[in-house]
Amino acid sequence: MKNKKIKICFFSPASYPFFVKNSKTIHGGAEFQMYLWAKEIAKNNNYSVSFMLGNYGQMEKHSPIKNIKLIKAFKLTASENIFSKLLKSVYLLFLYFKIKPDIIITTNASSIVGVTALYTQLFGKQYIYRSSSIIDVDRSWISNHKFMGKIYRWGLEHTNLVIVQGKEHKSLLQKNHRIKNIKILKNAFPLQKPNTEIKQHILWVSRFVEMKNPFLFLDLAKQIPDEYFVMICPYNPSGYKRWKLLKNKAAKIPNLIFIEKISFHEIQAYFNKAKIFINTSDFEGFPNTFLQAAQAKTPIVSLNVNPDNFLNEYNCGIFCKNDFNLLVKETKKLLQNPNEQILKGENAYRYLKENHNINKIGKQLEEIIYDLIGKNIF
Repeated sequence: MKNKKIKICFFSPASYPFFVKNSKTIHGGAEFQMYLWAKEIAKNNNYSVSFMLGNYGQMEKHSPIKNIKLIKAFKLTASENIFSKLLKSVYLLFLYFKIKPDIIITTNASSIVGVTALYTQLFGKQYIYRSSSIIDVDRSWISNHKFMGKIYRWGLEHTNLVIVQGKEHKSLLQKNHRIKNIKILKNAFPLQKPNTEIKQHILWVSRFVEMKNPFLFLDLAKQIPDEYFVMICPYNPSGYKRWKLLKNKAAKIPNLIFIEKISFHEIQAYFNKAKIFINTSDFEGFPNTFLQAAQAKTPIVSLNVNPDNFLNEYNCGIFCKNDFNLLVKETKKLLQNPNEQILKGENAYRYLKENHNINKIGKQLEEIIYDLIGKNIF
């Protein structure tokens, strides 16, 4: 076993656009984190890294990232029946058996967690599950998905390690599940020298999901007619009708521009020009958009998301305690105080450097993997 490379397999189908530029595939922050993790781990010659992506028809045969092998899994569809899910589960088990990884890493609550845990239990392998949202740990996903929720819960409680993004998530996981091995690992971000472009607009960025409350951003724009608002909101096919309604309503607001899709490689420019970044979600994990705002030295005004109270602790934004009227009031107040915008923006960048530097997070991830399995191999 000595000197053997640790075989690590990442499963994150929707991470595809990070490997293939100009892809129109919709993704979330969890998929970005999995991409960053794999990219960092692949730098270490002690690891052999494979990455399972969705089947998008024209997948690249070779990864643009050195030392990462791309594997085509299955197509992602908005709605499936039990039979199709069963077929995909069997195919996933087949792929795992073919790859024979020492460690499997997945993210996002789904029945895939149960399928992956089954494989690692049967074949004596290691499974790391990364929680991506508060619904992964507070039992709400389980309650809302009945049978699939039970499969997810069984898998979650049969992982070798669960990685969470903060103290709050760890506490909820300990309260709601029988899990002993939990590690906190903050989201990674590839820091750059901050861009000093002139701030021009108020920004909202997310895919269209009802719990993100995108219509509230339209209401905010109406209440501050002298400011320029930018909304970037790609749609999921299952929510197209509501997204179309949002787009049509946005078109009637003269001080708001609605953008359907910007590639990941181009979107930072919009954060760089933002005076304020607005989040109107009911819940999140730790949004990567917060990190993109921090990279741009842009303060954050958040309706209901404040992981581990960082907005207050670092004075890098404003938390509105699920009070939309307060969000409107505080946004107006911040816009009238450019010095406060600068101060909170500088604090946001300082927070990013101290807590989310990809080099630091990458080393912590390697230590976690080594503690889990490395002592038996190196």
